[in-house]
Amino acid sequence: MAKPKVFISSTCYDLGEIRDSLSTFVKSFGFEPVLSEYGDVFFHPDLHTHNACINEIGNCQLFILIIGGRFGGKYINDQKKSITNAEYESAVIKKVPIFTYIKKNVLDNHNLFQSNRNKDFVESIHYPAIEKQENAKSIFEFINRVRRSASNNGYESFENFRDIENHLRKQWAGMFFEFLKNREINIQISNTNESINEIKSVSNKLETILKNIYKVVDSENAESSIIEIDKISLASEYLERMIGEWQTGKIFCNEDEKERILNISPREHNWYEYLIEIGILEYVKTKKDDYVELRTPEHYDIDIPEDLDEFESPIESYAGLFVKKGKLINTYQIETNNMYENGIKEITNEIRKKLLSEYIIVE
Repeated sequence: MAKPKVFISSTCYDLGEIRDSLSTFVKSFGFEPVLSEYGDVFFHPDLHTHNACINEIGNCQLFILIIGGRFGGKYINDQKKSITNAEYESAVIKKVPIFTYIKKNVLDNHNLFQSNRNKDFVESIHYPAIEKQENAKSIFEFINRVRRSASNNGYESFENFRDIENHLRKQWAGMFFEFLKNREINIQISNTNESINEIKSVSNKLETILKNIYKVVDSENAESSIIEIDKISLASEYLERMIGEWQTGKIFCNEDEKERILNISPREHNWYEYLIEIGILEYVKTKKDDYVELRTPEHYDIDIPEDLDEFESPIESYAGLFVKKGKLINTYQIETNNMYENGIKEITNEIRKKLLSEYIIVE
C-alpha cells in the first residue's frame, strides 16, 4: 500500500531532537518521513547532495518546514540561500502542501526586526535567538518570504515538539475532512450527470415515439411537419445559446430598433454576422489578419490571447469570441452554424420574428 511521504526541512544540528520526534510522529500516522540524515533521500551519484534533496521533494506529498535560529549550510547553486531556503522554494514550485513552524524566540526577534527595519540602528541590534548575528537578516527575510507567499503562507510558533504535534494533528485531520467532503461532492456531481444523461436518453426515446405516432395518425403530412418542428427547434437553440449566453437572455431597445432587428434577413449573413447585425456582438481588431474577434460592446478593454490557434473555448470570462475567416474552428462553432443554417435560415419570417421577439424588451 502506498504511503504519503513527508519531507522534513530544517537545519539539522540545532533542531535534531525536533526532527527525531517528528520522524516518530509521522510514522505514527502511517506516513513515511523523509529526512536526509536518516538516508531517506536518494543521493544520486551524478548530483550534489543539495540537489538530491531538492529532487526528492517532488516525490513527497507533504512538506514540514521548521525555522530556528541557525542559517545552516549555504545552497551550492546560490550562496545567498541556505539549503533549507532552497528546499522550501522547491516545495512551493511543486505545489506540495507546506506546514511551517518557527521557534517562538526567533519569531519574537523577527517582530523586533520588523519594527525597526527602517531605522538606522537596526544593524546594531543583537538578536539573542539567532546563533550568528550576521545571519539574522537572512533568517528574518526568509520568514517574510514564507509569510508573504500568495498561498499556503500559514505558520505557527513553537517552544517544544508538543506544540508542533498538536497543530499538525489538527491540520491533517482538516485535510482528511476536506478529502472526504470533496469525495462526497464528486459523488453528487457524478450522480447528477448520470441523471442528466438518463433524462436526455428518455427525451430522445420520447421524441422518437411521438414522431412514430404522428406518422400513424397523419401519414400524409407527418414527414414534412416533423422536419418543420426540427427546424424550429434548431432556431430556438441558436437564439437561446447566443442571446442567452451573450446578453443574459434579453435585448433591450426602443420600438424602432426592435422593428429593425426583426426585419433583418438571416439569409444575407452567416451565423456570427447575424449576431453583429442584431447588436449582440461587435467587431474588434485582432492580432492576426485571418481571425475576426467579436465581443459584447462593454468588453473592449481586455487583452486578446496571444496564441489564437490554441483558442478553443467559445466564451471566456471577458466575453470574447474568435472566428477564423471561412472556417469553423471548434465544435461549438460547428454546432452553432448548424443551428443557424438549418434552423434560423430555414424557418419562415413569421416564426423567426415570433421566436426573436421573446428575447426583446422595448424600453
